[in-house]
Amino acid sequence: MDQTQNGAASRVQTLEEAKQQFVNSRRKGTGGRYAGELDRVVGDWLSWANDRGVENVDDVSDQLLGKWAQYLSQRVRARVNDPDGEDGITGKTAHQYYSYVRSFLSYCVEWSYLAENPAKQQHVVQELPEQSLGVDNSDEQTWSEHERHQLVAYVDEQAHAAIDDDGLDASRPVRDRAIVYLLAYTGARSAELFRDPSDDRRDGLHWSDLDPEENRLTVLGKSQEIESAQYPPMAHTALEQLKCVQQPPTDDWPVFPTGHRPTLASLENRADGDRGDDEPLDEYLAENNLQPPSITTTTVRNILQRLCSEGSIDIEGEHEYLKPHGARRGIGKALYKGHGHEAAQKALRHKDPSTTSEMYADIKAGEVAEITDEILSDE
Repeated sequence: MDQTQNGAASRVQTLEEAKQQFVNSRRKGTGGRYAGELDRVVGDWLSWANDRGVENVDDVSDQLLGKWAQYLSQRVRARVNDPDGEDGITGKTAHQYYSYVRSFLSYCVEWSYLAENPAKQQHVVQELPEQSLGVDNSDEQTWSEHERHQLVAYVDEQAHAAIDDDGLDASRPVRDRAIVYLLAYTGARSAELFRDPSDDRRDGLHWSDLDPEENRLTVLGKSQEIESAQYPPMAHTALEQLKCVQQPPTDDWPVFPTGHRPTLASLENRADGDRGDDEPLDEYLAENNLQPPSITTTTVRNILQRLCSEGSIDIEGEHEYLKPHGARRGIGKALYKGHGHEAAQKALRHKDPSTTSEMYADIKAGEVAEITDEILSDE
């Protein structure tokens, strides 16, 4: 190491500075996708450490790494308790994240920013969860072609009958159909489409998020970044019918507003003035810059459970009903079988470098939507 390097190493190094140096070094000779994943995972760990008052490299200790390993274990337990939840991770993913941070700290040791790597100490490593936790492929539901066709046929029948009988009053069956079509054909996560009460940013899909011309949806991805999800043409009609029935007062209106009466009554009470007898509630709320929240992910699970029961859907395996995340796996499987793994991985927007290759990064959401429409239309 030359004198310049010694001088750099002798001063206090912030974690952020060291991370940028580490990530830049990994961009040389490796794919940008890998470096980007390092930047994201190590960056998340830095934010976690900063929240605990640790900002400099030489402040990193085995106690800090042990607490982080315990935090990863908590996230794995969340996955075990709720396989369909968005907060949990598998034991394998926890070990992958830990290996990225361990590699970063080894880099800090090499540059003399840190005397030793606490992530390598055995008593810290023992705090990590088992890699197999949260990964039970035998129990993971995947909507089969037969299951998807049954459910889609049932909601089609119910929506068409309701429209024939009630016209623009056929709100619930038309809404249910739109929910099923979005889940069955977009591959989007439930928390990307519907409100998650545990995360204020996940407030559900709004009409302005739909772009049928480009075959895409704008969603808050699992990465906590705004992403484009595919919106294949075969899903358009169900949403167009819902919009005709709902007649939203603005494009910013939720696609699936709650019908919870106490919530709506509370909103109405917050508005200025009195609503006329003939004025629709949604128009009245919009005039007062108020709007109902979207239905929640829990509500959607309850809706699917009701639809599967009422429609006598033949469910494979030991599952009681078709769960939202099973739809995502089902669309991935259909694309994989029909057009190869690259289309499936791009449609599902996998971020992990082990499942998404950099060579497929130029596939657009709209292009994948057209592939989806072609493949599933031929089933």
